[in-house]
Amino acid sequence: MKILIKKIIIFLSLSFLVIIALALISSETIKSRADLKIPKKNTTIVVGHSHSQCSVNDSILSNTSNLSSSGESYFYNFQKLKQIINENSQIKTVLIEFTNNNVDSIMDEWTWGYEKMSFYLQYYSPYIGSEDFNLLMDNNPTDLFTSYSIATRKNLYRILRSDYSLIDDFGGYTESKLSKVDDLIAKKDFNSSISKNHVVSNVNLKYLRKMIDECRKNNVDIFLIRSPQHELYADLGNESIYQKVLKTQFNDVELLDFDNMKFPNKYYLDLHHLNYKGSLQFSKLLNELIENNILTTDNKQEMIDKAILNFNLKQVKPNF
Repeated sequence: MKILIKKIIIFLSLSFLVIIALALISSETIKSRADLKIPKKNTTIVVGHSHSQCSVNDSILSNTSNLSSSGESYFYNFQKLKQIINENSQIKTVLIEFTNNNVDSIMDEWTWGYEKMSFYLQYYSPYIGSEDFNLLMDNNPTDLFTSYSIATRKNLYRILRSDYSLIDDFGGYTESKLSKVDDLIAKKDFNSSISKNHVVSNVNLKYLRKMIDECRKNNVDIFLIRSPQHELYADLGNESIYQKVLKTQFNDVELLDFDNMKFPNKYYLDLHHLNYKGSLQFSKLLNELIENNILTTDNKQEMIDKAILNFNLKQVKPNF
C-alpha cells in the first residue's frame, strides 16, 4: 500500500512539473511571437468589460480601437493594456470604462473565479507577473492549476497552428440587434448582479490604479468613461458608493459620464447594455465631442451634460 501511495505521489508530482514546464514554454513562445498591433492611425484605445464592448462602436469613433471584452475585471484589463501600449507607440489616449459594478466585490469572482480564470488565462497567462500570479494563487489555488492546464492546452494548439495574432482575441466592439428590455420590465426582472451590501472590491480598484499608472508612465492620457445605462438598471443602487470611490480614490482622473443619456427601450440590449441602435447614437455623440476637443478642455463634464441635454430633448419619449 505504501508503495502504491508513493507511486501516486511521484506521478502527480511529475504531472505537475510537466504542466508547469509546458505552461512556461508555451507562454514564452507566444509572448515572443504574438502580434498585438492595432492600426497605425489609431491613437486611442477603449478598455473595459461588456458595457463599453456594447456601447463604443469604433467604426464610428475616429482613430480608435475598442478592446473591451465581456466579463473582464481590471485584473485582466491590466494585462492587456500594458502589452498593447508597449506594442503600439502611437497610442496617445486610453478610455477605461468605469461603471457601477466595477467598484463592487463581484469583481473578485470575476478575477479568480474558475469561470473567468479558465477562459481568460489562455490569452493573458504569458503576461501575468509574479505579483499577479500570487494573487490568483492565494485566492483560488485549485482552480488556478486547472485553469493553467486549460490555458496551456489551448496555447499549444495556437503554437501548432502558428496563430500568433492575438489582437482579435483581446476584445472588440460587439453589435447586438436584440432588445430584451420590454420583456424584462414585464417580468419585473430587475435582479442586481452586485453584492447585496455593496461591498467594494479593493483588488479591482487596485488594478484600475495600476492601469492609470501604466498609462502615465508611458505618457498616455487616461480618462474614465461611463456608458449609458437604463434607469431601471438595478446595479445603480450602489451609486453613492460609486461616487464615493470616484471622489476618494480617483479624483486625479477625469470621468466622462454619459449615464444620463436616455434612449427608448428598443435602443438597449437589456438594462445593462446598449444594442446597436443605442451604440450608434452614443458613439456619434462621443465622436462629435472628441472632435470638438473635449479631451483638452477644462469643463469636460459641463460640455457632456449640455450635449446630453440637447440629445435627450430630441429623442422620442422613452417607452418605459
